[in-house]
Amino acid sequence: MNNINFFSTNDDIAKLLSSRIKNERIAQNLKQEDLAKMADIKTHVIRNLEQKSTITLNNLISIIRALKKLDIFEEMFDFDKERIEVDAFKYQEEIGSKKRQRVRSGK
Repeated sequence: MNNINFFSTNDDIAKLLSSRIKNERIAQNLKQEDLAKMADIKTHVIRNLEQKSTITLNNLISIIRALKKLDIFEEMFDFDKERIEVDAFKYQEEIGSKKRQRVRSGK
């Protein structure tokens, strides 16, 4: 599974996210021990994330911070932006579906 969608289970999403974090750790040439030290957490936390896809939110934030990827949270939880984009799309859809019945002359 490479993408997250409506049909993804929580376990699928957790596995994908933990895999992406592991891939980033490796891309940055970091051992689990190195990342744990940088994140100020125990090595077994990294191991559990990568093998069992389990982690607390605080530890996840620490790892993302250590990987210098905090910017991913900026858009990830910008629900207002998402709502505005969806609303704008629906608005355009409604406008396009309404056909003008007649043109009135201005008086």
